[in-house]
Amino acid sequence: MMRAATAMAPAHGDDVIEYFIFTAIWVLNSQHLIGDERYAPLKSIPPDAQRRPVPMDELRRTMPMPDEIMNAYVEKMIAKGIVERKSGGLVVPTAVFTQPGMLNGTNDLYSRMVGMVTAMRNAGFSFGDD
Repeated sequence: MMRAATAMAPAHGDDVIEYFIFTAIWVLNSQHLIGDERYAPLKSIPPDAQRRPVPMDELRRTMPMPDEIMNAYVEKMIAKGIVERKSGGLVVPTAVFTQPGMLNGTNDLYSRMVGMVTAMRNAGFSFGDD
């Protein structure tokens, strides 16, 4: 899992903590869409209108850490333009996922995840249909 996480770190200035908080925000923005066939393919990114803002309290429950650290990272990501503060909470805009650094990291992450699943299957794990 750490190898998978470090695949995306370059898109965050090699700051893995920023990557984890960023990921928590976009996952919370879009978790209600799990199972929606429109967004099942890897490159089918939900539009901004489909993203639900995540309140800071929910983010804190998901990523427990001192408020000073969480707040500093959130403000840093807002300043970088990869997170926006909206009515109701924080949102990662769709356009962020189309930036070259994000696309490169996503492709690397996908490759690493396929490798991990392959290794787990070779070790005897079953994930259903191939």
